[in-house]
Amino acid sequence: MKWLIQLRLRMMMLFCITLALASCLQKKSVADNHTIMPNQLEMIAAVVNEYCDANLFFGTVYITSIDKVVYQSNCGPQNMQYDVDNSVKSKYRIGSNTKAFSAAILMKMLDGKDLRQETIGDHLPWYPDNQCADVSLHHLLTMSSGINNYSDNEAVYDNYGWRPYLYNSSLDLNGPEDFSNRFCTCGAEAGQNGTPSFTPGRKYEYSNCNYYLIGNIIEQLAAGKQGNIGREYWFANIVQEQILNPLSMTDSGSYSAIGVYSNMTTGYIYNQNQYLPLANGRPPAIGGPAPYEDILVNPYSNPLVLYSAGDLYSTVEDMHKWDQGLYGTQILNDTQKLAAFAPYSNTGSSDECEYYGYGWFVTYVDPNQYGKVANCPENPADANLRMYEKFLQYSGSYPYSWVTSFTRLLERDQSIMVFSNYVKEGIESDCIAKEIRNIIFYSDKHRTEQCQQDLNQA
Repeated sequence: MKWLIQLRLRMMMLFCITLALASCLQKKSVADNHTIMPNQLEMIAAVVNEYCDANLFFGTVYITSIDKVVYQSNCGPQNMQYDVDNSVKSKYRIGSNTKAFSAAILMKMLDGKDLRQETIGDHLPWYPDNQCADVSLHHLLTMSSGINNYSDNEAVYDNYGWRPYLYNSSLDLNGPEDFSNRFCTCGAEAGQNGTPSFTPGRKYEYSNCNYYLIGNIIEQLAAGKQGNIGREYWFANIVQEQILNPLSMTDSGSYSAIGVYSNMTTGYIYNQNQYLPLANGRPPAIGGPAPYEDILVNPYSNPLVLYSAGDLYSTVEDMHKWDQGLYGTQILNDTQKLAAFAPYSNTGSSDECEYYGYGWFVTYVDPNQYGKVANCPENPADANLRMYEKFLQYSGSYPYSWVTSFTRLLERDQSIMVFSNYVKEGIESDCIAKEIRNIIFYSDKHRTEQCQQDLNQA
């Protein structure tokens, strides 16, 4: 265990340096004027209309500046069957944007604890006594644990995670605990032999297991026990109590397959989407009415497979409340926000200088010149990132149909939401969001070749 002690000491030193760096980066933008100008709004509208007119995007685009909505647009059907169009009241499955909520709750529940010292084994008594039990909560939060991604196994979307637990009750596990026990404990079903796939903290590697386990820990902390716990201790109710209710996010929550939701979007997918053959659900044989003949209703998958890694739904109006709530201290205090929004694991992006924080992608750009930040080191403390502008982003995708791109321009107190309930290639929401960011930063959409090709083929 000597290697583990040395690793923890090294990571503690890095943590102190990173927090100090993050504190320095909590400043006003290097840009002089944060106002989104009328000519920029015209450019944004042109971009959105281009994707909407090509039937590449169904959804809502919502841009805010402090507490004001400066742009909104809706296109495509909320539900084809009932001829209902999308609106700002439409509810979208926000996918991995859920992770920021999970990270915030864990930080609140363990306030004052050193998350680099707290381990999975410290909080989940049922977790096997293997090397993965020694993975720290910091490594879970920053996608640097070495625990493989359950989403790579398509079988998980069929029958796992149900409440109440339907299988061997002698294990004393509830549904989400059983799911993690099968797929997130570095065992044979995950293609591991009880050890992380790399030394925790050595690199970034996206894994939904990280945030599924965080949900398990949140429930364990709340209930004080495992197995058959009361509903008040389920993740869905904890996020309601700790975040949604305090922020009056009345149109948000955890999705249930048997729930009935007003204004819930129906998910749609292009019938030639490359990932559709992998779906375990049963999409309809035919598409919608003209002009949507090639568009199918989303195939079903068990929502509890997503859980604390991706099961929330929301509206753009509610997500604006979440955005604004994170500027105050109602959800996270100033120290917690410094930790949550700090850069940790370099994602290796070829497009942007991007790190993973606690439930967020933390990105740096030069607001005066388009292009990748030249110096984007593995260790963010090795470069002077203060000359660049920092923003938070996440593109949350639900299998096959919903993609919700959410951006927080921290230094401008602005947000960009591009929420979609239709996937053609799966890049459309991100294309729109990136082009809007570029218009705000550079007064030019700077469309990528891939996005232009998507439009050309529409």
